[in-house]
Amino acid sequence: MSKRDDIRKIWQESFKDSREYVKMYFDQVYRDEDALLLQNEEGLPVSSLLLQRYAMTFHGALPTVSYIAGAATRRNQRGKGYMSRLMVDALEASAARGDMLCSLIPANEALYYFYQRYGFSTVFYTKEQRFTALHPFPVHGEYHHLDDTITDEVWEAFNRFQMERRCYIIHSQRDFYNILADLQMDGGDFVVMARDDEDHGHEIVSMAWARMNDDVLLVTDVMGESEDARAAALRQLRGMHGDTPFLLYGRPTDTMGGRLMPRGMGRVVNAGKALEIIAGAYPRFAAKIKVTDKLLPAYNSHTYIVDGGTCMIDDGYRGRLDFDVTVDVFTDILFSSPVTGDILRFPSERPMISLMLD
Repeated sequence: MSKRDDIRKIWQESFKDSREYVKMYFDQVYRDEDALLLQNEEGLPVSSLLLQRYAMTFHGALPTVSYIAGAATRRNQRGKGYMSRLMVDALEASAARGDMLCSLIPANEALYYFYQRYGFSTVFYTKEQRFTALHPFPVHGEYHHLDDTITDEVWEAFNRFQMERRCYIIHSQRDFYNILADLQMDGGDFVVMARDDEDHGHEIVSMAWARMNDDVLLVTDVMGESEDARAAALRQLRGMHGDTPFLLYGRPTDTMGGRLMPRGMGRVVNAGKALEIIAGAYPRFAAKIKVTDKLLPAYNSHTYIVDGGTCMIDDGYRGRLDFDVTVDVFTDILFSSPVTGDILRFPSERPMISLMLD
């Protein structure tokens, strides 16, 4: 059997996805170069995961980051440490290919504790906002709904919206169409709103993704040029779903009400790359930071001197440190809220992850 077939077999045994979804995923999403497969002593495939590569908006730069998907072990091989070995392999592979961060979305609450063993921290959050069935989503501007959503124009608008987000994991055009295929298989809705433009006919101003989750419409993301434009997309969904309560996974930095809820985890695999970007973005920022990483010492366990827009490694430095932290704490500092960053005197930024086919 091929690697693809072995991983597909493990996937089907481990997850409750429909045949149609599995076929779509392995035909359109899966790539051999992303796949890590572990065999046992008898040479039988027992554990697998996909180490997918993305870019991330990060302090004005676009470093590459990895995303772990489909981590699974054959049922009769669980509890033998195979996934632990594969996780370490994945982190080493991510660091070796030049990624800054490794990310994932745990399938359940218990897995948050499992991934903490490998230096992951809960850094991705969503602002959960609930709206009653009577909420009308009022808007001030004039917008109309576009029926044709599978066009280059819609992709270009989506890309513009996502690139405007600070500290956001970026989707490629291929990812974008896979997201829509997944939503369609789930019976969900993708709405695109536009505003009339005298010179160009219309201009796309917002879009939203939603699917029914029990008796609630779960809006997994809404993007747009303004709060009013985003409200227009929600109002369109309201017209399609009548008196259904809404649950919106909003941006963690939204100033509207709502609860900040865990959405995913991250783990720095190249501290120097992160600090180089920060140094370039904030030339007045200066700090001496020691990071300790038991799993990736060659990539992360160093003393970093950030000063004058540059970052240098000086493992011989024995002076005063501004931070002396393990890699998980460093990840927490890097991706804390700006308010926490102000207290720590570090340019922290709250990250966001969405539309990951989880």
